Amino acid sequence: MKKNDKIISIQQSCEAFILTHVQPFEQANAALGIYEPARCEAIKNYIAACRNEYLRCKALILAATTNDEADSVTFIAPTIPEGL
Repeated sequence: MKKNDKIISIQQSCEAFILTHVQPFEQANAALGIYEPARCEAIKNYIAACRNEYLRCKALILAATTNDEADSVTFIAPTIPEGL
């Protein structure tokens, strides 16, 4: 798999993990501060953790010197925080 294709695959995995646990309306409500502060922070922290994992994977893929090395990179879903 080409590096760009692998990055897209990792990005899609990241989006899927986020949407599995935090629906778009929940993301919007958290961003607007509609939920209680603890829930807003839990949602924001989970999305940030997923994004950070995506960025970690992307950096490893871009630094890979072979396609096999790039293909071995996997997205590791962050732990779902309490209060989500």
